Amino acid sequence: MTSTADELLREISRCPNVLSIIAGNTRHPCAEIVLSQSVVDIEDFQVPEPWNGDIRLARLLYLSSNPSISDVEEYPVWKSHNTLIEDFFVHRFGGGLKPWVIEGKRALAKDGTYLRATPYWSEIANRSAELFGRAVTPGVDYALTEIVHCKSRSMIGVDSAITECGERYLSRVLQASEATVVASIGSKAGDLLRKALHETGTESIIGPREIAGKKRLVLFLAAPGSSKPRIISRVLTPEEAQLVGDHLSDR
Repeated sequence: MTSTADELLREISRCPNVLSIIAGNTRHPCAEIVLSQSVVDIEDFQVPEPWNGDIRLARLLYLSSNPSISDVEEYPVWKSHNTLIEDFFVHRFGGGLKPWVIEGKRALAKDGTYLRATPYWSEIANRSAELFGRAVTPGVDYALTEIVHCKSRSMIGVDSAITECGERYLSRVLQASEATVVASIGSKAGDLLRKALHETGTESIIGPREIAGKKRLVLFLAAPGSSKPRIISRVLTPEEAQLVGDHLSDR
């Protein structure tokens, strides 16, 4: 990773807001989501998730609301070494110190087995293959990030934290990313991204336009499981899909 991306990954995973809240700052906008983990010792706190995949390489970057949390997945905690934390997030889908995820969708559990396929990852892989028009490699062809980086169940605390976390990290994550296409997932991420881009319309695709120092297309897609159209051929016109494909293949 570049030094800038490396430093940002460490900063997000060691977010100072977590320390402040655990120390007693319960009025902080991120307090609800941080305290939802209910840890006795900060050393056992599951660290905020900067992104998943190599954002230096990935041409497609997904942006969602916040990561879900699991008590059984082998996942970095505050006491984990920085080297392990960096390896986990950059190589979560392959090529790391451990096979953290297999088949692009089954996470490593603490007991050494692999969990059932994560529906979100499965659907993202399907959407990515449609956008690229070919088989894809998770973490290489596409990476994933969130607006709120702390983990919680059922998006607990996201509404309170979304402005603080978005303003602190979103533009810097986009600057670190080499993605030529950014795809927001779900209404929360989409609404904040439209606001950040000063867009008031409801189009499914915007651009290309300069975003965080790079010319990119922006897509607004429904969340997995939504009743709204999610298959790309039902969201984009053939011309729009071709435009996206051209941006993803343009080296």
